[in-house]
Formats: sequence, structure tokens, C-alpha cells
Amino acid sequence: MRAGQQGRQRHPGRRAGAVMEHWEPHLQALHRLLYESARDSCLLWVNPAQGDPFADNELVDECKVRVPIAHPRFDLKFAPYLVPLALHRHADADVFKSSVQMAWDAWSVESLQAANGQAIAGWVIADAEPASLARHWASNCHLHVDKQLHKLLRFHDPGVREWLWRALSPAQQQQLLGPARTLIGFDRNRQLMYHDRGAAQVESGATGKLALSPLLWEQIDDYATVHAAWLNALPVLDGGRSLREREVFQALKQATQYGIHDPQDREVFAGHALRIGPDFHRDERLLAVWALTRGGDFYGGALEAVTGQAVDCLPRYLAPV
Repeated sequence: MRAGQQGRQRHPGRRAGAVMEHWEPHLQALHRLLYESARDSCLLWVNPAQGDPFADNELVDECKVRVPIAHPRFDLKFAPYLVPLALHRHADADVFKSSVQMAWDAWSVESLQAANGQAIAGWVIADAEPASLARHWASNCHLHVDKQLHKLLRFHDPGVREWLWRALSPAQQQQLLGPARTLIGFDRNRQLMYHDRGAAQVESGATGKLALSPLLWEQIDDYATVHAAWLNALPVLDGGRSLREREVFQALKQATQYGIHDPQDREVFAGHALRIGPDFHRDERLLAVWALTRGGDFYGGALEAVTGQAVDCLPRYLAPV
């Protein structure tokens, strides 16, 4: 059961009559969930790759369990780590509260534009010891080889996990979970997302190696491109922060067929898919553009040559008369 109506509602550090911050209802929801279904405990999941937010916290330093990612080109000090928290203890509850605020703030436009990253990967409900989960992730989930390249699957980034989870099969989801019951984090809408086993899935998590297809790796390789396009398009998106990422990834597949491989060009193409619609490239007025890109021209230059306008003007150029 997720954040239900019963159970304690605690407000650590709240003064009577104080105005509630935007992130605090989520803190309350998490407290209710963890009290009702996880014995008032969780694993805080931290990503210190761009700086450890708890570097000076003695409680975290004493209890953290690092995910032992073993690769000669990976420095373990940048590996994510887990911190067991018992929320009936004030010190643990304070760390938990700080983590929720940091996770919320990381999705602010200002933080995203500053490329501050996601220091809080989220929170985990698990019956197993944190070391067991850390070993599972390190051995079976993080390290992959795709097209003879060694890759790190960064599912500890909630922005990656938001899209990756929806692309995985139920069996792959179980392999990612391993001994964990639920992975929690904030999505791009700044809403809590819960990744757990569906009712029809086996209760015990699969502990085998998580294998991803080459097609899925092509999509994962475009995550940063689509994220950057989404961030640039935020001010003009009618639906606020929401996006149908599958349609954009599908459009980028077509961009590859058009010979568009340059990262900056792919970001511009993804931005057009977000602003105009994922099928914008099917407009007959753009056929000459694709002839040029297939011949080796950059997308931006080809677009300006054919339309006579800057790339940012394409929505107006294609608008119905």
C-alpha cells in the first residue's frame, strides 16, 4: 500500500502555522508509505558523482554502503551509495527530510540549467541488507558492453530511471529491482514515481544479469539529447513538463535514417519533435532537407538552406496557413 490515509503524519521541524513548502506534501506522503509498508525505514540512495551532498554528515558517513562497481576506468568514490534510515530516530528523519528537499530542488529549472545533476537518486524499500542490493546492482545491472564499448547504466539518475523503467519488460524490471521491493524518486513533473513489481509478477526478484538489446541501447544513448531538448523547449511546451518520450525517440530513429548523427543536430531535431510534433519530419516541404542531410550536410545548415530561415523558426514555417 502506498501513501494511504491512515498512519502517522509527522512534520519534522515544522512550526505551528508555518507555510508548507511545495516539496513537503511529498515528504508527508513518503513518511506515510514507509510507516505503513516498510516498518518506518528505507534506504536513502545517493549519487555523489557531482559532489556528495552528505560529505560532512557523520551519520551518513558511518552507515553508507557503496555500490561496488568494479571497472578499471571507474573511480569508486563516484559510485552511488545506500544509507539505511530508521525514521523514528530524529537524526535519520532529518537526513531523510533534507534528501527529499534536495531531490525536489534538483528538478528546478535553475538547477537543471546549471547542470547540477541529481545528487539524490531516490529511496529504496528493501527487505534485504543494503550490501546485498549494492552487490546485485554492481554485478548484474550497472556494467554493460554494447558494440564492444563498456557502458555504465546510470539508472541511479532518476531522469534516466523514469524513461528506462517504461522501456523495460516485466522480467527486466525484476532484474533491475533484484532484492529491492520499491524504487522511489521524483520524475520530471516533480511527482513521486514508484517502481515496483506489478501484481502479476513473481514476488521474489530475479537476480540474474540485466541484458539490454542493441535497439534499447540506441534509445538510452539518446537520453541526454532528448533531456537537453526538453529543457530548452520547457518555456514553450503547452503541456508543462510532460513529454511523450517514446514518440521523440521514435522520431530520432528516423533522424538516423536521414543521416543526422551530429549530437547538436540531433538535439535540434528532438526539439522540433517536441515543439511541433513527432511527425513534423514527414512534411513534404522538408523533403529537400533530408536529401541534403543524407548527402552529408548538417541538419541545421540544410534546414536554413531550404527554408531560408533560422532553425528556431521552423514551427512558424510549418504552421498551417
